[in-house]
Amino acid sequence: MMNEQVENYLATLQRYLKPLPVQEREDTYRFYEELFLDSEMTADQIHAEFGNPKTLARQINANYAMGWNIEDEDETADHNDRPKNKNPWNAVWLIILGVLASPILIPIAIALLVSLMFVVIMLIVMAFIIAGILIALAFAGGMAIVAGISVIGQGFMMALFLIGGGIMLLGLTVLGIPLVIWVVQGIGWVVYRLIKWVGSLTLKRRPELTK
Repeated sequence: MMNEQVENYLATLQRYLKPLPVQEREDTYRFYEELFLDSEMTADQIHAEFGNPKTLARQINANYAMGWNIEDEDETADHNDRPKNKNPWNAVWLIILGVLASPILIPIAIALLVSLMFVVIMLIVMAFIIAGILIALAFAGGMAIVAGISVIGQGFMMALFLIGGGIMLLGLTVLGIPLVIWVVQGIGWVVYRLIKWVGSLTLKRRPELTK
């Protein structure tokens, strides 16, 4: 029978496995539950072999984000290079947490992580700047249209110029939004591949995701 400390370990592990899909989370929980029951490990032995539950969960989540839960090793590299979850930034974050929780954190991995985090911060700043520009264009376009309508009785050509210019600015804003989204997603895939390479140097494959 499982003691209270081991039950608490499993409950904490399950709580930190929330990034996994429900089925993967349940399978992983059952894997460790059966392992601890069959081996009759004490809480001290579990901590000595697996670390604390938060660290173990981060390594498992990172394994999933790396795509190491795929059973067929002969699948195409293209398929394996895609994070299982549709958001590459989320996969990047899970891998970073897993790498930081890895016992094999080599200096080159630390340097690469710091560099990548700096790049990501710069990209986020750029995204905010671009978003600010788009908001300014939308605001200017709206103001131009309002101004054009307000002077339509004083000069038709001036009103037409202002309204047309405002519509053009709004159109540029609308066109710019999907472009920015596409660029951010593209950068996310590139960063994901780089982070995945760092993860391959430091992360340990967890057996519960490759059974």
